[in-house]
Formats: sequence, structure tokens, C-alpha cells
Amino acid sequence: MFKTLIFFLIFNCFSAQKVENFFDSKNVIQPNKYRINIVQTNFKNESVVNFTLFYKLKNKWVQMQTGKFTKPPEVVLNVITNEDLNNDGFNDVKISFDQGARGANSIDKLFLYNPAKRKLIEIINSQDFPNLNYNEKINCINSLAYYGGTATTFLKLTKNKLVEFAQVTLEQDTLRSYKVINGKEKLLIKRKYITNDGAPFFSNYDPIDEY
Repeated sequence: MFKTLIFFLIFNCFSAQKVENFFDSKNVIQPNKYRINIVQTNFKNESVVNFTLFYKLKNKWVQMQTGKFTKPPEVVLNVITNEDLNNDGFNDVKISFDQGARGANSIDKLFLYNPAKRKLIEIINSQDFPNLNYNEKINCINSLAYYGGTATTFLKLTKNKLVEFAQVTLEQDTLRSYKVINGKEKLLIKRKYITNDGAPFFSNYDPIDEY
């Protein structure tokens, strides 16, 4: 038993380098009605993120949901709980998943709150779309990507997935706007585009409007 204990301590010392924590009850879902606890444990080859969601009932926190996912190692835990990505009146949760373009592209795991189920729903492909935000102008989710140029991708929710329906790209002063139908791009607009912003993004695709 003593040898087993020594092995357990040595294994954990070398395998779990760092534990990061996040707690919030002021912004998540509805202020002061919900609380989320998130723990990220960083191992050599991956990081494991565990979360627990609570609801306040008669001044007591009652556990409602637990969840877990893995992500690449050495990605610092960063959580955003004050954004409503699907405009339903409930704040959602974004948890850092990866980084791209030397840190310019923030890649997150997105969880949307479902009031009917009273739980957070994992958007299973959210990590495929960097810099997710809510587009108030046309009531959708946008992904904003840097890659030498810029790409603004317009997304809709289909069950627990994000589905692209339009995109605007700007590369070497050439602007292109596409409509995406059944996964295929249809070019709507192609023209030269001069802007005072070196890396603009767009709030609409037809007509094209900058943020």
C-alpha cells in the first residue's frame, strides 16, 4: 500500500503540472441566479476542463449539471460569461480552447444555455470558428478570422452545430462576398476595396457593411 501511495504521488506530480480555476455568479446565464465553477487541469499532452453549473434555490446553490472536455495543452484557461450569443436573453459561456494566427484568433468552446432543459448545450463544432460574437445587425453569430487577410463568417445554429450561410473575405484589397447554400459558395460580389482599417470585419454580406 505504501509503494502504491508513493507511485500515485509521483505520477500526479509529473502528470498534472498546473490547475487553473474560474468561478462566476455575477454574469453567467442570469446574474446571481446561476453559478459556474470551472477547473482546468494541465497534463503533458492535453488539458482537461471540468465544469459544474449551479442554480440558486432559496439562497442555496443546487448543482444542476456537470460537464467535461479536453483541449490542446498549454492553452491558458480564459472564460467569457457576459455575452448572449443567440439573443435569447440568457448569457452563454465561452471557454478557451486554442489559439491561432499568433494569438490573434481566439478559439473557444461555446456552450449555449437552453432554458427549456435548464442546462448548457455544447456547440460541438464551435472550435472550428475563431473569435465568435453576436451580430446584432442581422441577428446571427459571426466568426472573425485573421489569416493574412480577414474573413467574416456568418453562422446560424442548427441543433448543437454552427452552420455557415455567408462569408465576406478581404485579401490584398479585393473584397468577396459569398452566399453558402448546401455547403457550396456562390459568389455575390467581387470588387476592389479600400479601407482605413487594415483588417476590417463586416456586419453584413449583401449589401456589404463594415462593423
